[in-house]
Amino acid sequence: MLKITSKKITQALESYQIHRQVRFAELFSNEDIKKLRPAAVIIPLLKVERQWSVLLTQRSQALLEHRGQVAFPGGAKESADGNLQATALREMKEEIGIDPKDVHVYGHLGDIPVITGYMVRLFIGQIPWPYKLTVNHSEVESTFIMPLEWLINPGHRCTQFRSYSGREIPTLFFEEYHGYQLWGASAEMMMVFLRALDIIN
Repeated sequence: MLKITSKKITQALESYQIHRQVRFAELFSNEDIKKLRPAAVIIPLLKVERQWSVLLTQRSQALLEHRGQVAFPGGAKESADGNLQATALREMKEEIGIDPKDVHVYGHLGDIPVITGYMVRLFIGQIPWPYKLTVNHSEVESTFIMPLEWLINPGHRCTQFRSYSGREIPTLFFEEYHGYQLWGASAEMMMVFLRALDIIN
């Protein structure tokens, strides 16, 4: 069983510095970076039978962006949001009904550019469990839980190349887990968190 405490999570976020991956430099010029729209997501941590896990969503097929993909709650910053943490918490409430007052936010892991035009700040928060979710089916098809023990297994992930704007882009894929597949930007964000905790290489 993973030996992770709330204190360790807090310390990891305080000390971790995001090193922009080489591929970001290949995908974005400095001018491109300035054009990216600010957004935020939150990785909702929870404990199931004392086992650390994460709550994820499968996005609705009706959405224009990232339809049907596995993702963390989140979205673009709106003018009424006081800051990006407020964005992440608002989006989680809208998507799956988790009240912001029920979330313990540990902090964030910096900003990550994604090829769909956003600069995403990655927050980490813990929610009580069990919790009565209220799924907004116009945005979210379903929710599911993945244990960190499963995610840290190197045999459960690989890199494949996908074509984007005429270029072959290395893309991270996790194996399917109970019919769901975590890949792309959300998979990269998951890896950032796992590396910050120093539980994977």
